[in-house]
Amino acid sequence: MYNLAHRFLKHLNPETAHNLSIQALKLGLYPKINYSNSEILEQTIWGRRFQTPIGLSAGFDKNAEVIKPILNLGFSFTELGTVTPLVQTGNPKPRIHRFPKQNALVNSLGFNNKGMEIFENNIINSNFKENFQDKIVGINIGNNRETKDILNDLELLFDRLHRLGDYIVINLSSPNTPGLRDNLKSNSFEKIVNRLHQLREQNFSRIPILFKISPDITEQEKKDIALISLANDIDGLILTNTSIDKTSLEKELNGGLSGRPLFYKSNKIIRDFYTLTSGKIKIIGVGGIFDANDILTKMKLGASLVQVYTSFTYNGPYHIKKMTLDLISLIQQQGFRNITEVIGQHS
Repeated sequence: MYNLAHRFLKHLNPETAHNLSIQALKLGLYPKINYSNSEILEQTIWGRRFQTPIGLSAGFDKNAEVIKPILNLGFSFTELGTVTPLVQTGNPKPRIHRFPKQNALVNSLGFNNKGMEIFENNIINSNFKENFQDKIVGINIGNNRETKDILNDLELLFDRLHRLGDYIVINLSSPNTPGLRDNLKSNSFEKIVNRLHQLREQNFSRIPILFKISPDITEQEKKDIALISLANDIDGLILTNTSIDKTSLEKELNGGLSGRPLFYKSNKIIRDFYTLTSGKIKIIGVGGIFDANDILTKMKLGASLVQVYTSFTYNGPYHIKKMTLDLISLIQQQGFRNITEVIGQHS
């Protein structure tokens, strides 16, 4: 029944299909995925235990509406958002485009979300920690389009939300907010890193703060970001967001590319950052993951965790269980005792 429903959704407009999926999840119309987690996939990172390295990336549950259903589908962690302080409608529609032959999506959403008040209430009302003490929830924050100083919005969001998640992500890399990626340039990036760390200290918090990076940065920008990350002892990098390079699609569209065409580009950035930081900064690898081999590839290049999005939308509700079980088999076949032994092998 669920496979049939998923096939039906794939024939609808992508944003309509996404909204219907969110409603179905809210109503409990999804399969309850049951399988025994294996200790071979467990890691402790930032003082938190991740049952598996597989999470859902930001962008799916923008308003923190379906935390429990997502975790019930087999994800070890989910990242909520991107949330902005004020309600934001985003860019004009249509703003999501499927490319099934390439296993790709292009989106130009523009941080569409219901704002931090509804987001905060949804997290509080979900009581997810009651049922999911062994699952991790991240919060991805960003600025409203009209905000002149990004730090004003980030400060508001951090003060309001940092107590509600297991980690915070600063989104500096969406291609759909004008000027946002300029904050990855060294002076701006270091200023943002320092201010967020100050805010954490002022709030007597220990929450890990991660930064989501663009796949389209230059070699010099990589070196600068790596150096600043090491100098400021940042907790982690999410590599990568969507790409503005859409040459593989042979079609002119605004927005960011995700899915299979991003796989090798994000892999190179993971390997480069792992090398540039000598493996001292934790990396969450994102981009083009469709099976357990893809997960293993990203981890061998230096990622400690991975996130999926596009393959989940293409392959449906049983996708995460299949990847998890296949990953256990792969790890065992290759003679590893634990997933941590894989990290950085091919960097």
